Amino acid sequence: MDKRVKMRLREDFLRFIKSQSILGVAIGILIGQVFAKFINSIIEGLVMPILELFFHGTQWQHITINLGRVRLNIGIVIASMLDFLIVSIVVFLLIKFILKEEDKFIGSSNK
Repeated sequence: MDKRVKMRLREDFLRFIKSQSILGVAIGILIGQVFAKFINSIIEGLVMPILELFFHGTQWQHITINLGRVRLNIGIVIASMLDFLIVSIVVFLLIKFILKEEDKFIGSSNK
């Protein structure tokens, strides 16, 4: 490939990244993955052992209710609800903290 064509492709690519906020999206995805890993470690390391105390060592995620030929996987639903609640609470607290810090920063810059 010609050197000028390579340079033009490079410039076009960099312009595309800047104009489409690709870097921001990529950073958001990476932070989201790390945040999900953090939340999963909270659930697996803290919440699940506490719940296992109440269910006497059984794997409560596998709790089912049999209704004739239908088997309801209640444990999976409970686990998903707990995941949702924990993520929601952590996100709420994080956003609340960020907004509080932003108010402090904006308030101090207006003086």
